[in-house]
Amino acid sequence: MRRNFIWWTLLIVSLASFIVIVDAFFLTVAITTLVRELHTTVQAIQAILAMYSLVIACLLLLGAKLQDIVGRKRIFLYGALIYGVGTVIATVSLNAPMLFIGWSLLEGIGAALMLPATAALISSTYDGDERAFAFGIWAAIGGLAAAIGPILGGVLTTFWSWRVGFGLEAVIVVLIFALSGRLAETPPTIGWRDLDTVGVAVSAAGLLLLIVGALTLNDLSAWNLAVALIGTGAALLIVFALWQRRRIRHDQAPLTDVTLFRAPAYSAGNVVNLVLRLSLAGIVFILPIFFQAVTGISSFMTGVAFIPLMVALFVASAASGPLSARLSPRVLVSVGTLVALTGSLLLRGVFTLNTQIVDIFPGTILIGAGIGLALGPLINIILSSAPEEEQADASGVVNVSTNVGEAFGTAIIGVLLLVSVFAALGPAVQKAYPNQVTAQDVKANLPQWVNTLKTTNLQVVKAEQNTTTAIVSDTISAAMQHAIDGVSLFLFGGFVASLFIGRQGRASA
Repeated sequence: MRRNFIWWTLLIVSLASFIVIVDAFFLTVAITTLVRELHTTVQAIQAILAMYSLVIACLLLLGAKLQDIVGRKRIFLYGALIYGVGTVIATVSLNAPMLFIGWSLLEGIGAALMLPATAALISSTYDGDERAFAFGIWAAIGGLAAAIGPILGGVLTTFWSWRVGFGLEAVIVVLIFALSGRLAETPPTIGWRDLDTVGVAVSAAGLLLLIVGALTLNDLSAWNLAVALIGTGAALLIVFALWQRRRIRHDQAPLTDVTLFRAPAYSAGNVVNLVLRLSLAGIVFILPIFFQAVTGISSFMTGVAFIPLMVALFVASAASGPLSARLSPRVLVSVGTLVALTGSLLLRGVFTLNTQIVDIFPGTILIGAGIGLALGPLINIILSSAPEEEQADASGVVNVSTNVGEAFGTAIIGVLLLVSVFAALGPAVQKAYPNQVTAQDVKANLPQWVNTLKTTNLQVVKAEQNTTTAIVSDTISAAMQHAIDGVSLFLFGGFVASLFIGRQGRASA
């Protein structure tokens, strides 16, 4: 790398990526505090968490294409401005709808405009080894933000307020504008009339219905609606892909070039990226719920529980660059996914009423190390599989898979945990009262039992050491095990997908 490496662009885009990604995680340890201070429910906060990633995912392809219409630097700064307004509203939120408008909506829109431009600005500013180095730092910052988010949230919620987090983001937005003169502008290459508005609408609607369908699964009485929403969303995305192919055949500018998916490195790489983000988001979502609801520890100590994961992820991300010079990047991706899967398997049996934070360290260390080892080479594989003129489209799709994965991770693993509670509580009651509780009793009383479990002070139950304690412990253990098994299943699927990346992944070395 040359000594005159230009740091300003990398610093600015890294700051933007950091606040966008940390935003998706830093309130996961403050869910109970948000419920109390905003006078709302866990389900509402879960929806707000998922909707932040959803809004970003729905608009990322549009954000990427607007670079060609408005200019790369200009669209990046427009996004930063909208994001900054959102942080101010979120900071002073009085209720859940206000938090939704500031955080999920405005910050989501701003992030969707900024994120694709971060990758494109790196592509246009650096080349060769400098470009590989810059993308490596960019990926490492994203991984660090995801891991440090729960710790930051725990510290702020315990010693100050979760509102301080949004205030700090506003300060960073001001810093981005102060440094923005260092960014180079790119002239527009197409006009507004070339924008594929049909593609924007269809892709956004498809992603919206997919995530809303996943969130609707939280309501067991609305599963028919959830399946319909998910099916319709998937169908719309198929229509979107066909529409993009039609525009390409007719020499019209597509919203994104779907022919890039013909390359195994590109298609399989995006699948693995989605799975890794989903798994990390799922773990980061359910562990705080367990520790705060079951063990009763503070938001700060819940954040402390994530320190080993954060350190392992950051160290592995930093090491993945030098390792790529010795091992094929596709091998690193497969090995990293297997390491994360091993960590997930270690977690499945550690959850009871008496679990301590140190009990999860072996599993979370391996999860962090595995994901960190895989992400850096993976991003390089995906982007290097696309031609230079398609880098904006490729970065847009990478960001879509990232944000869809995070949204689905929060929704699907949360739903799996809820369903597992229902599935485990009945057998636990029958085990505690053999020959006294029938299957008909379970069917008739299960909703009431689950509601009682959700509203019971579990610390009191643990101290009593009676039959109820055994029922609750068995239920929690089985439910958490099933939720972790869901993460393991996704990671195994990611490993299988990584085998299809093929030797084209060597291009990123």
